[in-house]
Amino acid sequence: MTRNWEPIPNADDYVGCLACVHRRRGTKLSCTAYPDGIPFLIVSGQVDHLVPRPGQVGEIVFEEMDYKVWQTTRQRVPLRKPAPATSTG
Repeated sequence: MTRNWEPIPNADDYVGCLACVHRRRGTKLSCTAYPDGIPFLIVSGQVDHLVPRPGQVGEIVFEEMDYKVWQTTRQRVPLRKPAPATSTG
């Protein structure tokens, strides 16, 4: 478990809080992991949230939402990434 502010190597899958299924609606930028407000280091993108970070609730980390579903329903559901191709032969 990380629980520090060091960015993880190759955090290419992190696109930010606005695209996370755990983000909460309201005037304050908060989520399930940070109900009292997401730390600036994470919101600003200086540090990813692909691993648990200091001060958060539980082990919840960034999970990208399906933007197409959100556009039509305003529901934050996880993006289903295609399964890796398997070779046959």
